[in-house]
Amino acid sequence: MGYLRGLTHGAIAGVVLGLLYAPEPGVSMRRRVSRLLGQGEGMLAAEESGTPVAPPAPRRRTVGGAESRARRP
Repeated sequence: MGYLRGLTHGAIAGVVLGLLYAPEPGVSMRRRVSRLLGQGEGMLAAEESGTPVAPPAPRRRTVGGAESRARRP
């Protein structure tokens, strides 16, 4: 049981460090995490109700959108 606990704690620490050192700005990272958590909640809700859920279509990044513009001093 100790091995499983250590593995879980290591995975959580890895995710937290990965988010902290991610090369994306904070706003887009928060949007991404929010979207992934929403997908996870939807999958769990569908699993509990027993109805199959189709995977969501991947979102495409738009060229020239507000997220792709970098602020320059």
